[in-house]
Order: sequence, then C-alpha cells, then structure tokens
Amino acid sequence: MSRDVFIIEAKKIVIVIIGAIFGATALNLFLIPANVFASGFTGIAQLLSGLLSTYTSVHVSTGILFFLLNIPVTILGWVKVGKGFTIYSFISVFATTFFLEVIPVVELSPDILLNAVFGGVIGALGVGLTLKWGLPRVEWILSQWFYQE
Repeated sequence: MSRDVFIIEAKKIVIVIIGAIFGATALNLFLIPANVFASGFTGIAQLLSGLLSTYTSVHVSTGILFFLLNIPVTILGWVKVGKGFTIYSFISVFATTFFLEVIPVVELSPDILLNAVFGGVIGALGVGLTLKWGLPRVEWILSQWFYQE
C-alpha cells in the first residue's frame, strides 16, 4: 500500500470517528435525556432500551442495542453491497457504540424542543460529515440493497 493511499484511508477513518463522536454526543447529551427518539436503528435502540428498563429488570444501554441491531445489516452489506463500504460502516457503528458508552447521559436542559433541535443539528453534523467525505452509513447500505434492480 502506497503512502498516499494509507493517508487517504487514515483520513477517512478519522472522519468516521469524528462523525461517531457527534452522533453519540447528540444522543447522550440531548436526545436520550429528553426522551426524544432518533430515526432508524438508533431510535429503535433507544426505544428498546427504554422498554427493557421500564418493564423488566434488565438494563441494556442504547449503545449495545445499536451495535446488536446493526450486526445483521453489516453482514447483509458485506454480501450484497461490497466490502469497502461495509468496513467503514462497521467502523462507524463500532465507534458510535463506543462513544455512546463513554459519554455520560446528562440532561443539559429540561426543554424538550431545545434538546430536539440541538440533538438533531449535532447528529446531522456527524452524518453530514461522513457523507460529505463519501463514507456510508448502514442505512445507506440497506437502501442500496432494497433498490437494486
């Protein structure tokens, strides 16, 4: 592998990690404390975590559920879409899970609307950053698989 290719790949991984930090920050500081649900697997993980904590004695964090929900999609992406996109997507899922576990869930404001706006903007910055650099998200892999002709 040439030095230039290594630098390009390292930059992509750094961008994925920065996007994961933005996403986890949006969730743990704004959306989760305000009980505002994100879209996609993230929202499903939030919902399942809340349901498990409320109706059972089992507490599973949003990050762990997010990771578990993405395992079958990652396998599907590996088989149907391609290895390159799937590797970056898995790095994104793993990094997001890691930062969801590391960043504490803290309520910065009791205002639900304020939390929703800030959580949405910060989460969108993370996703937008990764998409601008041409890196996929698991949802993108799924959409490509479903819309293939």
